[in-house]
Amino acid sequence: MKTHVVGALLVAVLLSGCGGMGEDPSQTALLQLSVSRQKWSAQAIHDYSFDYDHTAMIFFPRLHIEVLGDTVNRATDRDTGAVYANAGVPTVDSLFARVLQLISSPHSDLSVQYNLALGYPARIVVDSTIADAGSTIAVTNFQRAP
Repeated sequence: MKTHVVGALLVAVLLSGCGGMGEDPSQTALLQLSVSRQKWSAQAIHDYSFDYDHTAMIFFPRLHIEVLGDTVNRATDRDTGAVYANAGVPTVDSLFARVLQLISSPHSDLSVQYNLALGYPARIVVDSTIADAGSTIAVTNFQRAP
């Protein structure tokens, strides 16, 4: 646990030395991402489930996702009970990768709320300068698998 705290502090020092914690929103977002990802990694959770809601201009089903060994095992539509193919269904790790991708995008205004206890992205809101390109991702009902 000490190494994760030291790592987070090193990232903070490096970012502040680069001229701008607080000056550049993307640097602040990268720091928040790094600290949260380290918190998630420290938990060593590889088997879990969560509800996933993606709201955008196109339809996304309301899913319940089960992850075993860091791989999606099952994705079930919470409204119909239909089981979907696992391709493209996110894990917590892929949500972290998505946040990193969005931080790098010049066409979006990003807001991320991380779960305070475990560090995973609980809410990702993208307001885009491109018409109808905004979206919201919500992760709720997170549970570790027994």
